[in-house]
Amino acid sequence: MNAPVRSLAEGLPRRRFTVADVVRMVEVGLIDPDERLEILDGEIVPMSPKGNRHEGIKVALNMAWARACPESHTVAPETGLYLSDRTYLEPDFVVFPRSVRKADLKGPDVLLAVEVSDFSLDYDLNRKPLIYAAFGVAELWVIDAARREIHRFAEPGPDGYGRRCRSAATERLLPERAPEAFALRLDDLPEV
Repeated sequence: MNAPVRSLAEGLPRRRFTVADVVRMVEVGLIDPDERLEILDGEIVPMSPKGNRHEGIKVALNMAWARACPESHTVAPETGLYLSDRTYLEPDFVVFPRSVRKADLKGPDVLLAVEVSDFSLDYDLNRKPLIYAAFGVAELWVIDAARREIHRFAEPGPDGYGRRCRSAATERLLPERAPEAFALRLDDLPEV
């Protein structure tokens, strides 16, 4: 397993990769196909390991939302989101209209993106919202698995989201653009 490394070349030029470059690196064996990573503006970023809290919330959400998803929409767990030729994210869930094919999915098509965060909360609350907003994702929920609360980001713009709020596990959160079927109260999720 590759451990994240702090750059010893801070301040020096870097070679940025395209998503296609990274896919090719996986195909030829330079990167393990099971390695969890994202590509941010051409930089390869290893993702934090998934903990039990993260997986428990994700499994419970997947069961609930798969049953509740209306025919008009798709909820895709852990799907690759190709935002540009140099930016690839893998949110825990995305909700988008069924009329949009997964292969054609772009940021503005995503009505709701959900990140379940356990070991990467600072990154998920500070860096990721800027990326999702810049690419027009309508709404982002970051679920803090440890504190059992949801951080909602809405009204995307080039400088981030215009609105941000936090909801406790006891509060029912309604999505702004996705169907009401995706409303969430963390305390309603079964323990998995």
